[in-house]
Amino acid sequence: MEPISEKLASADAGVGEKAFAQCSACHVAKPGAQVTVGPNLWNVVGRPVAAQSGYDYSESLKQVSGEWDFERLNVYLYDPKLLAPEGRMPFPGVKSTAERAHLIAYLRTLSDAPAALPEAGTASAGVASVGDDPQQWQGLPPGPGREEVFYRCKACHSLMIVKQQGLSRAAWDQSLEWMVEEQGMTPIEDPATRNRVLDYLATHFGLD
Repeated sequence: MEPISEKLASADAGVGEKAFAQCSACHVAKPGAQVTVGPNLWNVVGRPVAAQSGYDYSESLKQVSGEWDFERLNVYLYDPKLLAPEGRMPFPGVKSTAERAHLIAYLRTLSDAPAALPEAGTASAGVASVGDDPQQWQGLPPGPGREEVFYRCKACHSLMIVKQQGLSRAAWDQSLEWMVEEQGMTPIEDPATRNRVLDYLATHFGLD
């Protein structure tokens, strides 16, 4: 696995914030917030591994020494089982190097004192962005709202479930409410983002 540090200088934390939607299903990232399904990710970059107060870590993760630096996060986000084979995080990992770089760049910002980024001159190559090829988005067609749907939905279930639906905008709205109330999905608090998601779903996976 190539080092991620040399990619971070050109990574986009804004793109990483959208990718973080898949993490927010289990993690909060706010100062002083209580742990939820997983530990609070505020100040995670630079924090000793398995050191969040009030969270019951697996014995496997407790055996990992050191801090959550950029490279250790890179390995863990690629495949959590590489660092903690018996860990409990039910996450398959982020296989795209570009997506991991963007995500780590965003995690870095979730801090009282963000860690310094590697100097731009150390970056041997820029970070690629995800293009408009639907195959890179697991079949989701282009359009406003695709990124939000992609990252939020795949955090909990296959995108095939989305693509098989044929719902009106009102029915999609009810479905989102049901997933929050009954399935524990993190609500989309920003009205503009929620409307963008609903418009996308109704346009591409609505009634024929």
